[in-house]
Amino acid sequence: MIAELADLLHPPTAWRRLRRALGSSCWEVLPLAAFVVLIGIVLQWSVAGAGPLPRGHLVRVLAAALVAAFAASRPPRTWSRLAPALWVGVLVLLVLVLVVGREVNGARRWLFLPGGVSLQPSEFLKPVLILLWARGFAERPRPRRLADLARPAAALGLGFVLVLVEPDLGTALSLLPLFLGMVWLAGAPRRVVRILLLAPLVLAPLAWPLLHGYQRERIQTWWQQDALTPEQRAAEGYHLWHAKLAVGSGGWEGMGWGRGPENRLDRLPERTNDFVFPVLAEEGGFRVAVPFLTAYLLLGLALLRRSARHRDPFVRLALAGCGLYFLVHLVVNVGVTLGVLPTTGLPLPLVSLGGSSMVAAGWVLGLAWSLAGVRAAPLSSRAFEED
Repeated sequence: MIAELADLLHPPTAWRRLRRALGSSCWEVLPLAAFVVLIGIVLQWSVAGAGPLPRGHLVRVLAAALVAAFAASRPPRTWSRLAPALWVGVLVLLVLVLVVGREVNGARRWLFLPGGVSLQPSEFLKPVLILLWARGFAERPRPRRLADLARPAAALGLGFVLVLVEPDLGTALSLLPLFLGMVWLAGAPRRVVRILLLAPLVLAPLAWPLLHGYQRERIQTWWQQDALTPEQRAAEGYHLWHAKLAVGSGGWEGMGWGRGPENRLDRLPERTNDFVFPVLAEEGGFRVAVPFLTAYLLLGLALLRRSARHRDPFVRLALAGCGLYFLVHLVVNVGVTLGVLPTTGLPLPLVSLGGSSMVAAGWVLGLAWSLAGVRAAPLSSRAFEED
């Protein structure tokens, strides 16, 4: 473990490994990710008032690119062996958030570091869990019984609880489809997958009293959104109503860059992060929203397609987890803004303003490039050999 940490922090052959990863990875991912990032820059520029370029967002994009390049330069065996240490590290950070984190808008989700830098550990929990689950499923036979899922489910439960008590319901709930997807891809029988799909529905009544009042109110508002009175739309249904209004008013051509009323008049709450898609739909219209959603969808599907080529279980599952990471965020974030899912806070990686979300997404992209660079031949331990 110490040797792996030293190799990670002092990579003398990083450039050679990075060139190897770039030379053999799925090149379709690069233009898709670049297009999504470019749309994000344009959106943040519009939200900022269409004045000077949003330097803060550009710095975050640059940081994510550097993290992606660094992650791509590490061989898959490094990430496999470091998964337990990374898991312990992110748990420590999540506990520190609850102890010394500063409360903002009624939630403790951030650690504020010197220099004005903030860190949201829950964003890094997802890629760490992907690595941990991929390693666990790779080391054990195909999970045929619920008992075989005890350890990965325990990791999910611990992370879920620590994030939920911050409180961060959106991030906590996003862990569930990520876990279900990886269990299914690990080869679990259909009966096991069905039980896991039904478990949240059975446990939901038990979890209802544990939710905060505003969280229960948001779910109730979502459930009866078509019957809201004007007074309710202006109060508990404010987020949902204005998000749907922005999306619907964009039409085919959109209002034009920087001209969306919901954006320009500051009617969209959290429009730099959780509700950034309505800005795109309002100002770019259907003709811009569809290519954007298509590119984001293809980004996740490309990683899933590439994962199917690998027979090594860790490489296959970790790469599939990277694809699920983007797909889950896309479905939940856009689903919330369209009123398809209950209102919860979840950023859209590579687009939202949050620095932790951007860097975590860069890490996932770098992991994907590292894993995709492995030769897709019949694999065993040779999957981790370098050229």
